[in-house]
Amino acid sequence: MRTIEDCCQPAARADSLLVLLPPAKASLEDLLAQGMVAAVRQRGLPLDIVLAEVGYQQVMAGTVAESLQQAVMAPALAAGYRQIWLAGISLGAFNALHYAASYAALCGQRLAGIKLLAPYPGTADILQEITAAGGPRAWADNPHTSRQHERIWWHWLCRQTGDATDCPVWLGLADEDRFIAGQQLLAGLLPPARVQRTAGEHNWPAWLHLWQHWLDHGPLAAGTVALAAKEQA
Repeated sequence: MRTIEDCCQPAARADSLLVLLPPAKASLEDLLAQGMVAAVRQRGLPLDIVLAEVGYQQVMAGTVAESLQQAVMAPALAAGYRQIWLAGISLGAFNALHYAASYAALCGQRLAGIKLLAPYPGTADILQEITAAGGPRAWADNPHTSRQHERIWWHWLCRQTGDATDCPVWLGLADEDRFIAGQQLLAGLLPPARVQRTAGEHNWPAWLHLWQHWLDHGPLAAGTVALAAKEQA
């Protein structure tokens, strides 16, 4: 798995790490060119950043979570980061959810939270299953519902109850996104305060706007990261 690292203080490691996963058909260099890292640095947030490239072959093979754990998350934990934040765009958000569901033991502890930007919500057949069942929670309550493929993270998200063992999830949506129907199902599982909406489509301008708003108003806002890390020390 190819990565690019960006440290807020090159001579010293920060206490917290942000791992950012790109959308499909985008490179790590696209994340840089579109200003995703620059937006963090402009705000002076005390975070180291790792951009991690997940290949389509890994998605199809179902090895995304294992690859991300081996290449990024386990080394970060070994390095002593007190908090790890995971964020993804479109297919990257899908992959972030798949990782959280596969490594749920980290949630609410070292994995501090997840930011989903315009997530790819899964294939049409799965969304049809969920809709036909009366919504995600009714679907997940059926003991015969499959847990294969992306269904694993839909089940995981339905089980989140907001207690200390959960991993907080924030969601950013664009009104004209081509995946908005499935994203609305996902939004219904989250507290309204953690769902942000903006005008736009499934593209970089909308994603950057949602990202900037979350950096300014979400859990990474100035001082929040440092305080949370200090409390966990």
